Amino acid sequence: MRHVLLAAITSLLLACDAAQLGWPAVPLRVPSPDGRAVAFVRNHPDIDPPNQSLWLQASNGAATELTRLAPDADWCNLIVWSADSRRVAFLVSDAILYVYDGRSQAKVFSGFVGRRSWDQPPRYTLQGLALSSDGASVTFRECEHTWRPNPPERQNARGTRVHRAEGGCSDTRSVALDDVPALNLLAPGRSR
Repeated sequence: MRHVLLAAITSLLLACDAAQLGWPAVPLRVPSPDGRAVAFVRNHPDIDPPNQSLWLQASNGAATELTRLAPDADWCNLIVWSADSRRVAFLVSDAILYVYDGRSQAKVFSGFVGRRSWDQPPRYTLQGLALSSDGASVTFRECEHTWRPNPPERQNARGTRVHRAEGGCSDTRSVALDDVPALNLLAPGRSR
């Protein structure tokens, strides 16, 4: 019986890909410029990834989970710090910005600094993201993405397969976090 159970578990694990197993456990880790903290993203095992959370670790080794992202919907693949290490920004789903105070770990901002898009994946994404030296504003280029039907040779029987088409990017622009319209902000406690 034990052998059968072990074989079943092994075959289940082999059928999963690395992301489903939460691997790598920490896909992104960025230290603050002053070396006193590390911001990182943690993957969690899930049958339908992504399933991630955002973390901040102090120099004493204590790590705090800042927020859990919506499973199977949101992901984070970019972290940037302000030059003075006071603020850290996580770019979620390539469009939503979460900014935290590097010392108190309090959320300073969460929302869209560019055009708001509730599409999944987002229609408007940010590239070249950078925080100002004091973390009060961000600089970025906004890019538009649309979805077009695949050509007939790459289409399925229902005709529903699509591919992402690049719509172009704006010039680099800066936005003060305090000037972002209220409609672009995420409600407290809401990840999306």
